[in-house]
Amino acid sequence: MEEKRTQIDDILIIQQGDDVLEFINSINNASLHIYNAGVLYSDPFGNSMISYRAAIVKNEKVYSFKQRGDIIDDHDGITIFLPNEEILEIANKTFYKDGQAHSIDFKNL
Repeated sequence: MEEKRTQIDDILIIQQGDDVLEFINSINNASLHIYNAGVLYSDPFGNSMISYRAAIVKNEKVYSFKQRGDIIDDHDGITIFLPNEEILEIANKTFYKDGQAHSIDFKNL
């Protein structure tokens, strides 16, 4: 699988074939990963959002996301199962640090 890396301002964009597209903010460590299965977003506050059914290991415990709204809430932040559209809207609002150029519009990609 061929990997292509592009830098726009403080945002690293990694494309792995046709299946994976990642955006990483080097200023605040927020990251958005778009897969064939859906979207995974880690905000700069320690929270994560996922848009597809999955099993996740967090703090050595296994959790299963089976339906939207499933949530893990622990001392490291929350992880929640949400639809793609909601995650992209949240990413659009929180991916960038205050005053940082919004070089990518995640709602419209």
